[in-house]
Amino acid sequence: MKSGWVQSAAVFGATLALSVAPLTALRAQGHTAVAAFTMERCVNMGNALDTPSGFDWGGRYYTQADYTRIAEAGFDTVRIPVRWSGYTGPEPRYRIHPDFLELVDQNIEWALSSGLNIILNVHHFEDMMTWPASQMARFQAIWRQLSERYAKLPESVWFELLNEPHDQLNVYGLHDVQAIGLAEVRRHNPNRVVILGGDNWSGIGTLDSNLRPDDTNVVYTFHYYDPFDFTHQHAEWLGDAMPDGTRTWGSAADKAELADAVAVASAYRADTGQPVFLGEFGVHEAVDSADRVHWAGAVKSAMEAADLPWCLWAYGNTFPLYSDEKGWDRPMLEALTSE
Repeated sequence: MKSGWVQSAAVFGATLALSVAPLTALRAQGHTAVAAFTMERCVNMGNALDTPSGFDWGGRYYTQADYTRIAEAGFDTVRIPVRWSGYTGPEPRYRIHPDFLELVDQNIEWALSSGLNIILNVHHFEDMMTWPASQMARFQAIWRQLSERYAKLPESVWFELLNEPHDQLNVYGLHDVQAIGLAEVRRHNPNRVVILGGDNWSGIGTLDSNLRPDDTNVVYTFHYYDPFDFTHQHAEWLGDAMPDGTRTWGSAADKAELADAVAVASAYRADTGQPVFLGEFGVHEAVDSADRVHWAGAVKSAMEAADLPWCLWAYGNTFPLYSDEKGWDRPMLEALTSE
């Protein structure tokens, strides 16, 4: 992070001036990925199809009504996280269980019928993070099946190869994984948008760790949960590692951190000539509502000012924007969908 707000704001402003124009120009030129990647405002369908097989994370599967509600609220895209690795058969085919495929198919159908773009990903492939060499064949088999099964879907369905690479899947192994996954997708989907995210949980600091293939249909993503000790207060799965709920957001240093993230993403877009978007950002529901809305609204506004599409974590189940008991979190929804 830069030394202060003034310096960061200057960098952000200069980078924004240089980087928004190229994206607009690419659209005007009919650049393939930019033309197809029409996402602006998105929400993640979290902790549903990415839940471990046989486990209950306290949520529920989504329905047609959920996708309709999302579209009516002003979102144009859903990101559907899927734990495919939890539903594969034995080697060498690693056949995805047909019942699970049908469940995913139903969610895709509902989203498309609601007029939503779709990001379909490989989520929570934990074995790949721990033992990447031994999991390459399974990863390749998953994308071989998905590429063929979904080849006839509209071009508004985009494939994200792997969510949040981390642990043993460092930058060099990540490039191998990305190249293998991209090759499998291209067997049956020569022009479909494919999304790549960097290592170390796809944080903004590792955006440049991505593979840069000679492929005009690639889009890059990053995740932003900074400052982590603010967004993940009360996160029970992190135990005593997090503060007790007194961390607020909005200091000059906090704003400088956000400005730096936008500047990095904008610069990467200008350097690669490919679209870049924020694939996840969110804050724990136990954090004070006003603080949550302040942070999310600031992130949303900063991204939109730089022409960077965004995708909130999440619609329901974790960091929920909507719940069956309370309906929409209205202050948060208004902060995200207001012009």
